[in-house]
Amino acid sequence: MSCEHHQDCMQLIQKILDGEASLAEKESFFANKDQCIPCQKGYELELSLKTNIKSKCQLSCPEQIINKIRLKLFCF
Repeated sequence: MSCEHHQDCMQLIQKILDGEASLAEKESFFANKDQCIPCQKGYELELSLKTNIKSKCQLSCPEQIINKIRLKLFCF
C-alpha cells in the first residue's frame, strides 16, 4: 500500500510535530490519517523518533557558558 502524496504528508507530519502546522492542517491530517496506512505509520515513527531523541537530549548547559556565548554574540 502506498500514499500518492507521501512527500507532502511527511512534510505536514514534520510541521505538526514541530508545532508549526495550522489548526486546519492538523485537523485535516488527523481526519484522514487512519485511512492511509503509510501516513499513519510515518506519523507514529516520526513521533516515536522525536520523543526518544528529546528524552535522550536533556543535558543542560551551565549558565556561565550561556552568558559567555551571549556576550560574544551580542557585544561588539
